[in-house]
Amino acid sequence: MIREIENLNRIIGIRVYQTPWMLRGSGICLPGIGIFIHSSIHEKAKLGIIQHEYGHFLDYKFGSNADQKRLLGSRLLGFYFLIGIPSLLNLVPILNRIPAFSGPHRTFWTEIRANKLAKAHFGETLAEDFHRYFPSQQA
Repeated sequence: MIREIENLNRIIGIRVYQTPWMLRGSGICLPGIGIFIHSSIHEKAKLGIIQHEYGHFLDYKFGSNADQKRLLGSRLLGFYFLIGIPSLLNLVPILNRIPAFSGPHRTFWTEIRANKLAKAHFGETLAEDFHRYFPSQQA
């Protein structure tokens, strides 16, 4: 069961869904498909997680500091292969021992990019507790 979350402030160009069919407490941005968050995420935490995932979408659309990732000329391939897969590999216990994918997920380079973009995009409307869930000195 997937349910769309509607009427989200400043979320443009991608739909947001909640579903129980993913890891509890998690969220993921899949450009071309949507943003998905687990349906058990507490109402208070939803906005920050959605805004963070939207930061990934902004990275797909525009990049960070004029550093838009492309692969074979495609933004979609660039996002999935150069941002999405490294981000997922950083979450896999054995694979995150490889130096390129190591470190805490909250401070992994893909997440810092998303946090910076979300913070810049949402400005005054950034979730009040955004930094609680995404504590990155760089964002």
